[in-house]
Amino acid sequence: MRQTGVWGDDGVDDRATPLAISVPFLLCGVFLAAVGLFLPAEQWLLLVGMMVAYIVPPLGRETIIPVSILLGIPWWLIALTGIPWWLIALTLAFLDFAGGLFMAWNFPLVLRVPYVGPRVRRFVTAGRAYLDRRPWLERLYFVGLIAFVSLPFDGSGSIVGSILGRMLGMTKTEVLSCITIGGIIGSFTIALGIDYIVNLVPAGAGTWVSVAVFLLIGTALLVMYRSYSRGWGANT
Repeated sequence: MRQTGVWGDDGVDDRATPLAISVPFLLCGVFLAAVGLFLPAEQWLLLVGMMVAYIVPPLGRETIIPVSILLGIPWWLIALTGIPWWLIALTLAFLDFAGGLFMAWNFPLVLRVPYVGPRVRRFVTAGRAYLDRRPWLERLYFVGLIAFVSLPFDGSGSIVGSILGRMLGMTKTEVLSCITIGGIIGSFTIALGIDYIVNLVPAGAGTWVSVAVFLLIGTALLVMYRSYSRGWGANT
């Protein structure tokens, strides 16, 4: 495993500037403003809600993307307008990039934040155990980190991906590249799959068929989530 000292371990990179802290948030604001230019208010508010839900644990893209798309199915339980599959996929991929950018620039600062810092340190311990059980991830560090971010593991994403990249001895640029690529692959794969399944339902199939499709997808996601949760939890 390679080891580098580019993440502030020696104190050289331990100063978080206001620019480094604010740029990821400013980028998210610019993204929302740009989307708001062409998205109806109802969908825009829903998109904001899904972004917040994605940032706050424990929901991940494997939950947020299906819900965002399935809200567009016309059945009596839901009266909202779903988000286009490509937009929710792009949004979550962008959030992964912004989160990775924040972690790359402000990792030492994150460690000093009350409550957050201790949790990150516990993630480091859990991540070390995770790597010990999966040596292939260290041998294929770049591809392995992309796979970790893209697959719907419980706890995968920009924050844990940044921590794993740090432990693998990768540079900030390498980690950010892996998180961005993995986020794009994971988000668009799930969104395309859900959109394809939804389009298999005939337009005049009726409410109960839509409900059945929703429950089928929900059950599959729940089983997958619990399986990955147990797998990750075994390492913690």
